[in-house]
Amino acid sequence: MEKLPYHPLVIVTQEDLQKARELYGVQDVNSLRESLDILEKWLQKQPHLAEGSKYLSPANLERAFITAKGSVEETKRRLERMFTSRGMMPELCLNRTVEEFKDEWEVVNYVPLPKICPSDRSRVMVTQFLTEKLEKFSILAYFRLCFMVGEYRLNFDYTPAERFIIDFKNIHIGLLIKINPVVVKKAEVLCTEGIGTKIKGIHILNAPTFVDKIIHLLKQALREKLANRIHVHSTYEDLHKYIPKEILPKDYGGDEESCSKLSEKWKKLLRQEEARKIIQDTEKLVSDETKRHESKFNEEYMGMPGSFRRLAVD
Repeated sequence: MEKLPYHPLVIVTQEDLQKARELYGVQDVNSLRESLDILEKWLQKQPHLAEGSKYLSPANLERAFITAKGSVEETKRRLERMFTSRGMMPELCLNRTVEEFKDEWEVVNYVPLPKICPSDRSRVMVTQFLTEKLEKFSILAYFRLCFMVGEYRLNFDYTPAERFIIDFKNIHIGLLIKINPVVVKKAEVLCTEGIGTKIKGIHILNAPTFVDKIIHLLKQALREKLANRIHVHSTYEDLHKYIPKEILPKDYGGDEESCSKLSEKWKKLLRQEEARKIIQDTEKLVSDETKRHESKFNEEYMGMPGSFRRLAVD
């Protein structure tokens, strides 16, 4: 993929592409093409993956290879995880329509920032709570929205990592009863183990007085490595140490459009026919377990049963 497809809300420059490849030592274009061809043929020969793999975009396949540091065998494992985990957690990532998020969009903005973070080539996602009235907020619907936007975006993006900004400006303590650690845990597993996202940081802004209780709930669900990447910022200037002003929205002292304007653009885009088709195709990226020769994925890759059994909710 030498010529990047243009996308108005997912901007990737030629420099971004080259830097991402350099970061993981994937610079030989001929070798890259040969490896992707090997992976395509391998997918076609896997009875439980062959049908779903027809809907895997070239951008998605190449991204998986890049984040696997140019290892064909590791990419195979990542693709196996992605197809299988999506089928295991349909409540998070299947049977979605844009219309189902009407209520959720009245409560939150969830937007990827258009430009890639230059320091580590990560894509930054921003969550803003728009109102203190949380009756319409659902943690499950929120993650369904996140995965729908994210999986659509990966058809155009070329980033090896992601960062998340969560703005708690309008939040009250009632949010605590909305956070289900089991749902958070499943979302983390699908995001990091299933889709293969490398999360560089979770940045909390406008923290309420009870932020320690929120972080406690999150740390029950998240793995220690990721939990240690939660940062609470008392000022926007502190945030700028991690994410430069040039890519941040005006809301946080940056140069980019406001989150509200970006959110409206995303809503309009996702309602278009082309985006709906991509979302529908994404739904088919699941394994056919009836055709799998042997299935130990749940135990070997995800560790999900043990993780959920050990999860204590006070």
